[in-house]
Amino acid sequence: MGIYFSHLFKYFKFVSMSISFNTVTRFSQIVAIILFIVVFAVGFYIGQYSVIPVPAVSTTITAHTPAVSTGPVVNAVTFACTQPAGSFISSIFYRDAVTISLSDGRTLTLPHALSADGARYANADESFVFWNKGNTAFVTENGTTTWSGCVVK
Repeated sequence: MGIYFSHLFKYFKFVSMSISFNTVTRFSQIVAIILFIVVFAVGFYIGQYSVIPVPAVSTTITAHTPAVSTGPVVNAVTFACTQPAGSFISSIFYRDAVTISLSDGRTLTLPHALSADGARYANADESFVFWNKGNTAFVTENGTTTWSGCVVK
């Protein structure tokens, strides 16, 4: 059968014609470029006239302090502090808040606040912040560290 096809090709003089499927011809390059331009132009035209409305986004950031809700007690710890000398902080930890009692007589319940490291609890204006990481804690009031060197008793 292979002999028959070779005679057929010779009869129609196809032997001198070379077909190569591995090379890109100049014609196929031009066709690909024209198709790319047509698809791009159609996409641009459709995109220009089919605009999806996007709702306006507020750029105003407002501080939000969630309501302090004390649920079941997670942990209760007392920290002994070196500053002020001989002071301590008694703390009761809840899921989203902490109640601290300072040795100077103040008691505060603070909601959990955003922190990159450790646990941070702060009042609404962040004038009073209680930090806790592992066995240590400290308090800042109006940006100044007032209770430091606090370690679990």
